Amino acid sequence: MIRLIYLSLLSLWLLFPLRAAAQQPDSVRLSGIESRLAMLVGRDSTFCREVDITSGRLSLSELLRNIARASGVNLSVRSVDNIPVSCNFRRARVDDLVLFLCREYRLDIAVAGNILSIFPAAAAPSPSPDPDIVYQASDSTLSYDLRGDRLIDVVKKIVRLSDRNIIVPEPLYDSKVSGYVRRMPFSEAMGTLAAVNGLQSACDADDVWTVWREDPSSQEGRRSAAPYLRQRQFTPDELHVDSLGRITAHISRSDVQEVILDLCDELKLDYHFLSPINLTAGIWVDDTDFETLLSVLLKGSPYSYYTERGIWIFGAAATDRLTSTCVLPMVYRAVDHVEQIIPEALRQNVAVKTFADLNALILSGDRRDVARVESFLRSVDKPVPMVTMEILIADITKSRIHEIGLEAGIGESAVRTSGTLLGGVDMTFSASAVNKLLQRVSGTVNLGRVTPEFYLSLQALEEDGTIRLLSTPKLSTLNGHEAVLTSGETQYYKEVQNNYYGTQNPISSESYQWKSVDANLSVKVTPYVSEDRHITLDIEFEQTEFTDRKIGDAPPGTATRSFRSIVKVQNEEMVLLGGLDRNTLENSSRGVPLLARIPVIKWFFGKEKRNKVERTLNIFIKPTVIE
Repeated sequence: MIRLIYLSLLSLWLLFPLRAAAQQPDSVRLSGIESRLAMLVGRDSTFCREVDITSGRLSLSELLRNIARASGVNLSVRSVDNIPVSCNFRRARVDDLVLFLCREYRLDIAVAGNILSIFPAAAAPSPSPDPDIVYQASDSTLSYDLRGDRLIDVVKKIVRLSDRNIIVPEPLYDSKVSGYVRRMPFSEAMGTLAAVNGLQSACDADDVWTVWREDPSSQEGRRSAAPYLRQRQFTPDELHVDSLGRITAHISRSDVQEVILDLCDELKLDYHFLSPINLTAGIWVDDTDFETLLSVLLKGSPYSYYTERGIWIFGAAATDRLTSTCVLPMVYRAVDHVEQIIPEALRQNVAVKTFADLNALILSGDRRDVARVESFLRSVDKPVPMVTMEILIADITKSRIHEIGLEAGIGESAVRTSGTLLGGVDMTFSASAVNKLLQRVSGTVNLGRVTPEFYLSLQALEEDGTIRLLSTPKLSTLNGHEAVLTSGETQYYKEVQNNYYGTQNPISSESYQWKSVDANLSVKVTPYVSEDRHITLDIEFEQTEFTDRKIGDAPPGTATRSFRSIVKVQNEEMVLLGGLDRNTLENSSRGVPLLARIPVIKWFFGKEKRNKVERTLNIFIKPTVIE
C-alpha cells in the first residue's frame, strides 16, 4: 500500500512539470493582459463601467463592437473569427468582459493611449507535419498518403527523395493537396496527384517537372456554357469571405478577373463580362466589402463596372460605355447647396443634378467616380446642430448737470414772467416785475425804471440722472450660418429744390421731397460648433442713434457705435463681448470780465454751466447648442 502511494506521488511529480509547461504560455499571456488592462483602467475610468449584454448566437466581433458602443470605450477589433457566441452578462465591468473573452476565445490585446485593440493571440509555433511520401529508387516508384498537406511541402520532399526538379508557381505554395497511391511509377503518380487536386503537370526533355493550375480564361467558352463547373482559383488563406460578406484577400499577384470570379461565386452574385479584364494586380486587405475591393483593384485601369437590377456588369469603361446612375438622398442636410461643396477633382467626370422633390442628388458617370462622390457626400451628410443665442444689450447713461448764474439784458420785444421755482430755479422776469422790485427797494436812492424790453434771468439748477435701456433678443441659426437681427427707426427731412424757367423773365418754381434717414441696431452672429462642443462666435455689432437737429427741416444727425469680434466659449456659457464707453464733460462760464472770476460774486455778474454725461454699452451673449 505504501509503495502504491509513493508510486502515485512520483507519477504526479513527473507529470506536473509537463502540465505546467503546457499551461505556462496561456498564463503568461493572460497575466500580461491583466496588467495592460489595469494600466488602461488607471488611464481611462470608462473601462470600469458596467454594461448589460445579451446575445443569441452573435458573432464574436459583433459582440465586442456592441460592448464598445454600450460602454462608450474606444475599441478596435482586428481579424477576429466570427465565432457564434451566446451570452447573458449583467452589471459586468468592461475590463472583466475583455479578460473573460480573451481567455475563452484565445485573444490578445494592445493598448495605445485610451484605445484598446483586440486581435487573435499568436499561436504557438508548431513544426509542419512531414508528408507521408516514399520513393523507391530501384524501380522509380512513388507512394504517398496525403491529407490536406501543403503543396510546397509535398514537392520539397519528393524532390529530396527522387532527386528530380519540380517547379511550382508561388501562388500555389499554400494550396492543400490530398491523394493516395501505392508503388506507382513516378510519372503516373505525379499525373494522378495533379488531376486529383485540379492541377496540371508536365515534364520537359531535361526531366524537369512543372505543376500549375490551368487558366480558366483560356476556357471561356466552357465556363460560359457551364459556370457552375468552374473551380476556385484561390485557397481560403488567399481569398476568404465571411458570413457577413466581408472580404479578406492576401494575394501577392494574380489575374484580376479571376479574383472577381471567385468573389462572385462565394458571394453568390450574378455577373456579366462585356469584355475580358486583362489586368494583373496584387492585393492585401482585411475585412472590406465587395465594391470597395473592386474600386481598389480597377483603380487607374481602363476597366469599370456597374450594377443593373442586381447584376454586376464588367468591361472597358470607354468602349463598352459603362455608365452608372444613382439617386443619393440627403438624410440630414438640405440638398440646396450640397452640389457646391463637392471638390472639383471628384466631380470632373460625374454629372450632378439636384432633385429637390426628394431632397436628393442624381449622380451619373463611371461607377468608380460615382462611388467616390457618393462616399464623400455620405461623409458630410451628418446632423447639423442648431445654436440658440441669448443676447443681453445694456445701454446705461449717467448724466450730471449744474447751472447757476444771473443774466440780464434787452430783448427784441417785451417778455412775460415765467419759469420754475421747485425742481430747480429757472426764472425769467419781465420789465414790469423788475420795476416793481425797484420801487420796493427804493428809499433815499432813486433806482429808476427799466425799459419794456428789459429782462432778467435767474438760474440755479442741478440735475443727476441714470437711464438704463435693456434689450434681450434671441437668435437661432444652424451651425456655420449667419443670424441677423435688425431693429431701429426712421426719420424724414424735407429737401427743397428751386428751379428757374426762362431767360429774360425767369419764373421760379419750388418743389420738394421727403427723404429718410435710418438709425438701426444691428447684430450679426455666425456660430461654429467644434467637436469638443466649444462654440466659436463671429460677431458684428453696430448701433446708430439720431442726434439733435440744428434746424427744423434739416437732416437729422447720426452717431454710430460698432465693433467686430471673434470669441470661443463653452456651451451655455455667457461672455461679455465688449463695452463701448462714451464720456462727455462740458465746463463753460460767461460774465463780466474780472467780476465773473470772483467766487460767489461771479453768480451775480455771470453764468456758469457744468455738464457731465457717461454712457456705457455692454453686450452679453449666451449660446446654447440644440441637438
